[in-house]
Amino acid sequence: MNEIKNYRIEHKILTLAHCAVMDNKKKPASFEAEGVEFSHWDFNYIDGWKTDAWVASSEIKSKNFIDAINIFTKKLSRLIPRISLICQSYIEFTLEPFLIHETSKDVAFFKYIEDVSSVGLMFMEKEQEALEELLKHTEISEEFYYYWNDAVNATGYSAKLLLMFSAIESLVKKDSQKDWVLINNILGKELVTELFGTKEQPNVGLRHRLVHGEYFGSQDNGKNYLELIHNKIVNYFNTKIFSKSLMQENVTHPQRHFFGNKKEGRWFIKMKDSNNSFFLKDLLSDFNRNGFQTPERYEYVFDNNLIKTY
Repeated sequence: MNEIKNYRIEHKILTLAHCAVMDNKKKPASFEAEGVEFSHWDFNYIDGWKTDAWVASSEIKSKNFIDAINIFTKKLSRLIPRISLICQSYIEFTLEPFLIHETSKDVAFFKYIEDVSSVGLMFMEKEQEALEELLKHTEISEEFYYYWNDAVNATGYSAKLLLMFSAIESLVKKDSQKDWVLINNILGKELVTELFGTKEQPNVGLRHRLVHGEYFGSQDNGKNYLELIHNKIVNYFNTKIFSKSLMQENVTHPQRHFFGNKKEGRWFIKMKDSNNSFFLKDLLSDFNRNGFQTPERYEYVFDNNLIKTY
């Protein structure tokens, strides 16, 4: 039987909300909810709130570190959306680093995430030709372009999808009704059913569920619908709208954005001075200062058995 172990987890949260709860006896600018302590990443009484981030920490009892981080993530997934409503500011944690430490060991698991610069795509002669053709094309509504532009510029998976659904409906609308033949030609019958249901049962589709207050479910199978839709639309324009193929297909990471570009690594680490205490803020400071390949105070532990036993 697997023994129950004690894990300490810290997770960075990016937010424009300044944690200003000062009645916590343990530390200023912190509070606790559902067994999770939230504290401002970098606060002192002289300089105030120096960083737009929090750290969430908790101790989780579990059989292994995978179950422990899943339990912790489930807690944050319940708490963060509620905090978002209350603080009325940007707050996000899924694209931020975390640390998980089995407290009896001198090894910890670290998910490192670093912001990186965005990588652009080329607008060349073919793209100029595509623009000239679209300006002459009168069958596609202006609303389609507005919605698609909003979708490309938006952040957040569900927000993008909802805008893309509206763009698609603008593209296939005829006499105020969806042209089901056209939408099937663009997306394919299987994807249309998953996204829009059927003409007789639209409520089973993802679009209907998102619009009417249901979030993603197991029936969505973890598919990346954003890329699936994007690639179908590009192919439709290349094969049906343009005189020849003018848009690049199967672009890696389409709808590229100035924000949310990350570099990620996941490792088991230990401290070089044999200290058994791990803190996410110290780790990130070392990695960001010295590079993730040459940290000063930490070293990597390469042991395949750790995945099974940690």
